[in-house]
Amino acid sequence: MLTYHGKQELKDERIAQVRAHRLADQLVKGFYWQDGKGCAVGCTIHSGSHEAYETELGIPVELAFLEDSIFENLPNGSALMWPERFLESIPVGVDLRATHINKRFVLALLTDEKRGLIPLMKEGDAKREALKLAGFLREGIAQAAPTAAPQKIIDRADLAYRADLAYLAYLAYRADLAYRAYLADLADLADLADLADLAEILLEVLAASAPTTSQRPKKRAK
Repeated sequence: MLTYHGKQELKDERIAQVRAHRLADQLVKGFYWQDGKGCAVGCTIHSGSHEAYETELGIPVELAFLEDSIFENLPNGSALMWPERFLESIPVGVDLRATHINKRFVLALLTDEKRGLIPLMKEGDAKREALKLAGFLREGIAQAAPTAAPQKIIDRADLAYRADLAYLAYLAYRADLAYRAYLADLADLADLADLADLAEILLEVLAASAPTTSQRPKKRAK
């Protein structure tokens, strides 16, 4: 599954769509899509089906839930620009699951020197578990990535979204950590993180998913 199905024009069209909704004061919190207005998800796909991010845009469903949760919790000024910034940060033609996007996001959230959770924690059991979690994530990034989200993962994402910032625990689960997420107590640790910083970390990790020059196919000499 490639982001924007490998088409720059699809990315441009969908960014223009959410921008038009914002400028028309149709981007609102609290519901998905109704009477030409809606939230980040609604204004992106004109429905409340997070799964449509995969079929329409080639973006993993778990990121749709994450975009949604951040939008609903950011201050209004920042929230209005969030859907555009989210879509803009995602490179075209990348299999985000193959890049371990979920693992890389949770790892960055834990370890970022200025905004991460681990630097904010005092020495103790919780910090030791968080450091183990970071190590486990690094190991996972070196392994093969899943290509699809099982239904149980989609269901868990929905439950985590309803639990507000508990979606961080879901992301760790999605990163194949199972109960290690709870051992590290990520949902509680999320209270230490500034939501704006969390959003910026996500955008940076998404943008870093773009292939480097050395990874791009080389043109054949004529």
